[in-house]
Amino acid sequence: MRVVFWGTPRLAIQYLSPLADRHKIVGVVTQPDRPKGRHHKLSAPPVKEEAVKLGLPVLQPEDLRGCEFQEQLRQWAADVFVVVAYGRILPPSIIEMPKQAAVNVHYSLLPQLRGAAPVQRALLQGLTETGVTVQNIARELDAGDIILQRSIPIEPDDNTATLTQRLTEVGVPLLLEALELIASGEVTGRPQDHAAATYAPPLSKEDGNIDWCRPAQDIVNQIRACYPWPGSVCWLGDQRIKITSARPITQTDLEEGDCGQITEIRPEEGFVVQAKPGGVLVTRLQAAGRREMPAADFARGARLNKGARFESVDV
Repeated sequence: MRVVFWGTPRLAIQYLSPLADRHKIVGVVTQPDRPKGRHHKLSAPPVKEEAVKLGLPVLQPEDLRGCEFQEQLRQWAADVFVVVAYGRILPPSIIEMPKQAAVNVHYSLLPQLRGAAPVQRALLQGLTETGVTVQNIARELDAGDIILQRSIPIEPDDNTATLTQRLTEVGVPLLLEALELIASGEVTGRPQDHAAATYAPPLSKEDGNIDWCRPAQDIVNQIRACYPWPGSVCWLGDQRIKITSARPITQTDLEEGDCGQITEIRPEEGFVVQAKPGGVLVTRLQAAGRREMPAADFARGARLNKGARFESVDV
C-alpha cells in the first residue's frame, strides 16, 4: 500500500524502517524544526533525520489546514495514513483524505488513558497492565474504532523509558498486522465504550515535585512515571536532587521519622526516606550538575547519616 507516515520523536523512528520494508512510503509528515539546547540551535525532529537517510520526501507544516500542504498530501495519493506520536490533532479534511484508512498507534488499552501521556499516567496510577492499540483516527481524541489491541504487564521496576520501549516492541508488529488486514479488506473496527474512557493529559515539570508526606507507593510511582522527564526532584540542604529509581518499603517494623527524613542507610542499596505511610528506598539519584549514580555511592560521598532530611521543591 501507499503510506504517508506521520511522526516526530525518536520513538517513531522504530516504526519507519519496518513500514518501508513492507509498504511504499510515499511521504513523511513531521513537526517543523525547532530551537533546541542551550544555544537554541535550530534542530530537525528525529523522524525528519531518519526520513532523509531513507530518501523519503518530508513535509513540515506549521498549518495543517494550509491549502498548499493539503494539496501536496493529495498528490501523494495515499491508501493509508499512519500516525505514531506526531504530536498534533489531524483536522477532519486530512482524516478523510486517504483512500482506505487513517490509523494511529496509541500506547494504552483504549478507551483507557486517551491523550498525550498514557505511559506516564499508567505508571502514576499504579496500573499493572497496559498495552498498544491500533485505531482508526476519529474527530474526537483517541476515540476511533479499535482495529487491533495487545496487552502487556507493567513490571514493578518499569519506568516511562523502559515501558515505552517494551510497548514499541509490541506496537511495531501490531501495526504491520493491522495494515495487512486493511490491505486485504478484512478489517472490522470495534467501537470503543466511550462511557468507560479515561484521560491522560501531559505531565508538567511540577508533576515531578516530590511530597514526602504522601504514601510510599505513590511516591515510587511518581519517580517511575517522571523518568526521564520531568524528573522527580527534592532538596537536600542546598542541593537539588533528582531521584531516578526507588522501591517502596512497607514493613511494619520500619523505623519512623518525619516526612522526608532518612531513617536508614543501606550501604549496598541506598537509603530509606520516610513517607506517610511507609518508606522509600532510594537506589539511584542525580545531584545537580552531576551524573546519575547509585544512591549508595552518593550516601558515602556525601557522608549521609540517619536524620538528614529531604525537603519538597516549592512550586
